[in-house]
Amino acid sequence: MDFKNLSVFNMAHQNMQYLTAKEKVIAENIANASTPGYLARDVEKPTFGEELVAGMALKTTNPKHLSSSKSSSAYNVYTPQPKEALTIDGNGVILEEQMNEASKASSEYKRMITIYNKYKSMLQMANTKINA
Repeated sequence: MDFKNLSVFNMAHQNMQYLTAKEKVIAENIANASTPGYLARDVEKPTFGEELVAGMALKTTNPKHLSSSKSSSAYNVYTPQPKEALTIDGNGVILEEQMNEASKASSEYKRMITIYNKYKSMLQMANTKINA
């Protein structure tokens, strides 16, 4: 059984993909903490409507129908305006903020894994009772 076809699993999977992209950007920010002129980047989280549309497989029955052009695995990486003053060499990475963001992303990822595994075990239990 492919769990990605179920809405709860699909939403958890998409959120985990977003968090993976966020952790990658945070790691790049930390790695460039002493690079002159580097500004910290961030990943834009899709809105609920965008997540909903990305999670649904749109089927076209006519070539004139519109197709979904947004990929669920592509997230908008952007450079926000620095809130703090830049260092003398123009670097805008604040390590404390990046470590805090990494901790939040890691906690959220663990929560998604817990939700994913809990629903999976509930489905497996329901399946064994039906087959018994």
